[in-house]
Amino acid sequence: MYPRTLTFAAMDTTSGAVARTLLVLSIHQDVQNKLRQEITEARKSGDLSYDELVALPYLDAVCKETLRLYVYHSYHYCLS
Repeated sequence: MYPRTLTFAAMDTTSGAVARTLLVLSIHQDVQNKLRQEITEARKSGDLSYDELVALPYLDAVCKETLRLYVYHSYHYCLS
């Protein structure tokens, strides 16, 4: 059916997600300030462990909202 197909999926998704998150934070200074405050408060006792980092509710919300706004799509190309 498709003689030669090329599928692109999950290409540079981590770097893309980080770049888009930074873009959203640069556009919405109020969100950036609130996130900075949450991280600063959490770091008062020192560096954060992975479990402490993933437990930050506003950070989680910012990441999820960015992924919701900038959905990654799979691309299916047919090469003839």
